[in-house]
Amino acid sequence: MKKNHHHSVTNIKELYTKKNIGSPSGKNKKGQMIKIKWTVLVLFFLTMMFSSIYFISPYSQIRTISVSGTNEVLDQEVIDSSGVHSGESLWGTYFERKAIFQNIKSELPQVKNVKLYIEGLNNFRFEISELKTVAYLTDGENYYNILEDGTTLKKEYTATGGNLPTFIGFSDGKVLNQMLDQYNELDDNVKAMISEMEWIQNDRNPLLVKAYMNNGNEILASIPSFAERMQRYPQLVRAVEGENGLFDLEAGAYFLPFSTENDQKYDEENSVEIDETSNE
Repeated sequence: MKKNHHHSVTNIKELYTKKNIGSPSGKNKKGQMIKIKWTVLVLFFLTMMFSSIYFISPYSQIRTISVSGTNEVLDQEVIDSSGVHSGESLWGTYFERKAIFQNIKSELPQVKNVKLYIEGLNNFRFEISELKTVAYLTDGENYYNILEDGTTLKKEYTATGGNLPTFIGFSDGKVLNQMLDQYNELDDNVKAMISEMEWIQNDRNPLLVKAYMNNGNEILASIPSFAERMQRYPQLVRAVEGENGLFDLEAGAYFLPFSTENDQKYDEENSVEIDETSNE
């Protein structure tokens, strides 16, 4: 009896492959696969070779370090606090930039933010944004920068570095921050008129301060209402027709003219209430 032979699909595919492996189209496909494999291998070895050459060359090392964006912080201080040096691994240092930024900000509290850029092939540039100095604090001998966020820097100076007001006698950080909050609420033109701020620490009013103005006037006020009352200062000066003296703005608005340059003590009995609506 004659047997029927049935080939599976897999056997048909195998027979087709064996049948056509020696054909021109089969040889072309095999040649293409070999070319692709060789191309991949060559590219891999070339990449490894050039990478090795790059990492042992000077181009993989930091050549120069620069700083931009600084106004008050010294560029060299930023570089020193970063701990980055020329000749170190470019990419190794770049991938550690978060730790480097933390080092800079911890050693230089005036640095608000840091960014790092690679310029050219191997030059580092730190871009800095700073917290501005808004005033100076003095202990009678040295001066310290007070930043816009209320931080007082520990670095000592023998003189102030600008036309900002000097805060005198503020030994309590909470009171100083409260005074700064009030000061920051003032218009810029009023801020520019203040030369010094002194915490009086009066027994009657522990938050009493005296402001010394650039034009020679003095102002008494309470810290919690300082900004509100100081905003009226230009108007009060017009009301007394530019005469120099002591303005008591703690409660109401009183004015005591200075009788002489050597006699500038406050005498409530000799003071006069100011009509703030005049000369507006």
